[in-house]
Amino acid sequence: MLTLIRDASEVLTMKRGIGVVKNTSVVIENGTIKKIGAIKASTKVRTIDAQGCVVCPGFVDSHTHLVFGGSRENEFAMRMKGMKYEAIARAGGGIANTVRKTMRASESELYELGLKRVRNIMKHGTTTVESKSGYGLMPDTEYKMLRAINRLKKRAPIDVVSTLLVHAVPRKMKRRDYIKLVTREMIPYVAKQKLASFCDVFCDNIAFTRTESKEILSVARDYGFKLKIHADEFANLGGSKLAAELGCTSADHLLVSTRLDIMAMKTAGVIPTLLPGTSVFLRLTKKPNVAAFRAAKSAVAIASDFNPGSCMIYSMLKIIALACLAYGMHVEEALIGATKNGAKALGLDERIGSIEEGKQADLVVLDVDNYKKIPYQFGEDMVRYTIKKGKVIYGKNH
Repeated sequence: MLTLIRDASEVLTMKRGIGVVKNTSVVIENGTIKKIGAIKASTKVRTIDAQGCVVCPGFVDSHTHLVFGGSRENEFAMRMKGMKYEAIARAGGGIANTVRKTMRASESELYELGLKRVRNIMKHGTTTVESKSGYGLMPDTEYKMLRAINRLKKRAPIDVVSTLLVHAVPRKMKRRDYIKLVTREMIPYVAKQKLASFCDVFCDNIAFTRTESKEILSVARDYGFKLKIHADEFANLGGSKLAAELGCTSADHLLVSTRLDIMAMKTAGVIPTLLPGTSVFLRLTKKPNVAAFRAAKSAVAIASDFNPGSCMIYSMLKIIALACLAYGMHVEEALIGATKNGAKALGLDERIGSIEEGKQADLVVLDVDNYKKIPYQFGEDMVRYTIKKGKVIYGKNH
């Protein structure tokens, strides 16, 4: 049976730029986009009303920490009183706080928490999400997190991409001992069990040095992982240039990346991923050099970085607005960053991220009549339908 998303005010194809097609429909067959345009009337067509709406690709959230135990609202309150994120981390808060709570949670509890969050994000138009480990640090808890993420991958209504994140050195371990544990035990085990597609490392002054990050990612690459890196968030340790050197799929945060860093990533085909929700949540004054990314013609992605410590925002609609308001991105850049370029940051752009014939029918129908209202009407609940592989997985009347 065909499905017709009928009479949209605008369809954003993302094929060339934002690719606006006005007053049209989208035809879906067997979970795949068949045509952009009208079809002849047929009794065998299931219709989804998009009159007065914008239809765009389902949002691709390419950087999250979706599975974790507990919450950190006390640290949020401390930051509002002026305490810095790094100081909270060094006092036993931050990542260590969530590690303790995640260690105490069972795999089933982590799975149920993750599933609840998946159901929330798909109400806001996300159809593909990446989820990292990193709140276990030690093998048993890291594996538990990744197993929970893989249960989501099999059972959640949206696509879930799993990443092994090497996040921080446990307090009671020496740095070299931990890196040996990661490279000689954890990475080989995760690869053998096929628990993750990507390996990511936090390269910054409160985590791993450039040399340490290179060692970890090089081993991961040898075991067949695709690579990501947290880079240039609080300090520039050369993480973005390392991403270029190693051929990482993406480098994320990039608040203090230089023009030379940006050009190196562009030349190497690394997708820069900006995380405006984290900047707002942490009240950071440093902003990424969006003008330099624009001048380099980089395919910039944006993502939520949903996590318990530095961004509890999971709505990509809000992240799109914050990319405009906090980072000065153009509306078109933010929308492309949340769809087509988000897909590139996961290596999935041949299948998702744009509305083209033959691509997977991952779509969101928004209750606005033109795309510029998406960030303009900040905070409004505007999702009429979220569609995954041609099926409505969320709808106001569904």
